[in-house]
Amino acid sequence: MGRICLEPNAGNRMIVNASAPGRICLFGEHQDYFGLPVAAAAIDLRGHIRSASRSDRTVELHLLDLDEVHTWNLDALPEPGPRAYWLAALHVARREGWLPENGWRAEVTSAIPQQAGASSSSALTAAWCALIATRAGKALDREWVAHATWRVEVAFFDEPGGMMDQVMCAMGGVRTVDFHPAFATQPVSCPEGEWLLIDSQQPKDTLGILSRAKHQRLELLEEWGASLYAGVFPERPKIWDLNAHRLMDATVGIQSVSADGRALLETGGASCQAIGQRLTEHHRWLSEGIDVSTERIDTLLEQAAQLGACGGKITGSGGGGTAFAVFPDGKRQPAVDAFRATGARVIPINLGAEGVRIEIN
Repeated sequence: MGRICLEPNAGNRMIVNASAPGRICLFGEHQDYFGLPVAAAAIDLRGHIRSASRSDRTVELHLLDLDEVHTWNLDALPEPGPRAYWLAALHVARREGWLPENGWRAEVTSAIPQQAGASSSSALTAAWCALIATRAGKALDREWVAHATWRVEVAFFDEPGGMMDQVMCAMGGVRTVDFHPAFATQPVSCPEGEWLLIDSQQPKDTLGILSRAKHQRLELLEEWGASLYAGVFPERPKIWDLNAHRLMDATVGIQSVSADGRALLETGGASCQAIGQRLTEHHRWLSEGIDVSTERIDTLLEQAAQLGACGGKITGSGGGGTAFAVFPDGKRQPAVDAFRATGARVIPINLGAEGVRIEIN
């Protein structure tokens, strides 16, 4: 498919471009949906949407990377199918009062690996929500975009995910995010080292893994009577099998190492080795404790360690997708060359990218 022609502003034909970054979760993977805090970083790979106004009530969406075109009438929006976030955003905007009067046509591209745990979908949904709201006359408010994106991706479909992805793609930077007792987020300094995204090129079942990792552990926590927030852990039920104990050991372990990692980020100045050690411990709990890694990803992270990485972990829901590793300064490029010589897909990344961005012409 060729690119659509978006002409410069002529009359009332407003050009609105939006973009948002992908993200990696540093600490707190698979605990944000429990309301527990996370520390994450936006990365310098972005999803982009370019749009031009139409004079009618039609929205024309060209997904260039997928060779797809979608067209909707704002006065007769169909019901979205599962995970149809583009259409769901239009429904949420109509319901909440931020749907534009006129339609537009748009083209979408992304440098973020798709369905790989780097928040490619949340980045584009955040950019889409920001674009829709801008076209409706709303000033850019990144925290509002984060919550709007969550309403589109999670609340609308009653899905099991948390809110980390939406916050990071909308707000950017490196930051801690708290969800209990109330939402709060604070920027922290960017950790040391050179970072590398490692794509396993394995497909993943995001919803299946999230549902299993979340709901099974919630049931066990209720049986146990434990409180992750208050640090209350009574004697465990005697009827539990080894799998139940393993899942709860991992849940407590993830919470502990995430708290340690967050403290290092908040203090600032932590060495690559200190951050890397905790990333690797975090990954061990994810892989051996709640089974969200794969043999391929574990092998890639072991190879990264052999090539000089201080540590790393899987990112996203797991079961495939991407991992990342951090290297001492000057050590990343030799690792990139070594990985690529074996056919592995690796992408050097920088942390702390700007959040959702709007350009109007």
